[in-house]
Amino acid sequence: MKFLTPPEDLLASLRADPLLWEQELDVHPEMAEAIERAVRKRAGRVYWRSEHSHLYALELADLGRGRPSMAMVLGFWDRYEPRPPEHEIDADLLAFCEWVAEVCGLSPQDVRRVAEHAGIRPTWPRVG
Repeated sequence: MKFLTPPEDLLASLRADPLLWEQELDVHPEMAEAIERAVRKRAGRVYWRSEHSHLYALELADLGRGRPSMAMVLGFWDRYEPRPPEHEIDADLLAFCEWVAEVCGLSPQDVRRVAEHAGIRPTWPRVG
């Protein structure tokens, strides 16, 4: 995951769309601390662009326990345009979840298998 700092004027022209939210990230302290080490922040936002060139942010909050306690993934879309295609968002979030698994010492392949079992299809839907 390659993090970046988007210009303020770009962020002002986009709308934030909450996509994933974990309110009790620190139930597994080792995972919360691994994410903190990977992003080099205990609280605040880090941004990245996906393979589809969409801008995303991981927002962490430290609620007084000395590690990230809450995490939210936001997608940033053009303010007055529809969301990107759902399969692109699914693919981007799946890539993020695989990154989290890798950072936390879990198997990214297991994440992909769970996604397949849940019916997540990160490709164009078939017609007909």
